[in-house]
Amino acid sequence: MMNKKVGIGVLTAAITLGTAGSVFAAATSNSTANTQNNLNNVIGTQKAEAIALQKVPDGIVESIELDRERGQLYYEVDVDRPQAADVDVHINALNGKVIRTVTDDNDDNDATSREQQNVNTANLKVKTNEQAAQIARAQVSGTVTGIERDEEDGRIQYEVDLRITGGEATVEIDAATGKVTTVDKDYDNDSDDENDND
Repeated sequence: MMNKKVGIGVLTAAITLGTAGSVFAAATSNSTANTQNNLNNVIGTQKAEAIALQKVPDGIVESIELDRERGQLYYEVDVDRPQAADVDVHINALNGKVIRTVTDDNDDNDATSREQQNVNTANLKVKTNEQAAQIARAQVSGTVTGIERDEEDGRIQYEVDLRITGGEATVEIDAATGKVTTVDKDYDNDSDDENDND
């Protein structure tokens, strides 16, 4: 009789643990599904850029990043101003409302770099963040979560981050030629980036 009770206790514990595991797996699955649904409903980088430039009309968008704070998806748009402090504009990613603007006066020494970028813009094949996003999406199917324009060794390049099925990707684009220079993929279950493509 004692063995029978112990056996029933173990069976009950196994069923309880199995149920808890199923509930956890379902919750994780629902969370991933909710995140993907939210990503499918974002306003997009082009609209976020337009909203930021309405707020800061004399600026140049240097970078756009899709982020999450307290469960809310938002775009952080870094707007450089040639003769004034830079401004970060935070925009609700689902409805396009400006959450807040933050003056960032740490980048004043970037004025020279911005002037060089403006001088070289006429010869570039890729002149806007949206053009860079289109090239990246043609290379990798996914949702754009960030765009950064940068100058390195006198060459301007765009770095586009995307959320892809099962992970994330970063596409680097040479602005002068419009060619993709690198594609790095990082899957959620990879700990050592085995699936990265260069």
